[in-house]
Amino acid sequence: MGATSLGSGLSSANWAKSKPADYKGQELDNALKACETAGGKTPVIPNNLIPKVPKLSIAEITSCITDLQSALTELQKALTMLQQIKTALLAVQGAAGKTAADLAKLAKGKDSDKDKEPYENAAGVANSISSAAGSALAGIK
Repeated sequence: MGATSLGSGLSSANWAKSKPADYKGQELDNALKACETAGGKTPVIPNNLIPKVPKLSIAEITSCITDLQSALTELQKALTMLQQIKTALLAVQGAAGKTAADLAKLAKGKDSDKDKEPYENAAGVANSISSAAGSALAGIK
């Protein structure tokens, strides 16, 4: 089993390119940075975790138990990391939704289409980030 990829859609650098210069909200920026940190710890689970069935001997059964305990430790580490990633993705999803709503509201307060455009575009990017976080969540549930 390989590592889970969070995808490039969940990049704080990509969001920074779309964020209007005068938008002061930091919630999405912070959530994306935390998600990038959590995603960088994604475990790789070896394919050979389960040992072969032992023969009926004390040495082979003891060796098998040791191997199973080691496999359990690896799986527990992977579960902990995936739970951290899930928490980070949920935070990104929530922050992106809030940010998109904030930006849409700010766009409505602008007089011209030219003034509204950066906010509407950024709201679309925030919605895309929320969707990417949802897709990544679906992949680890």
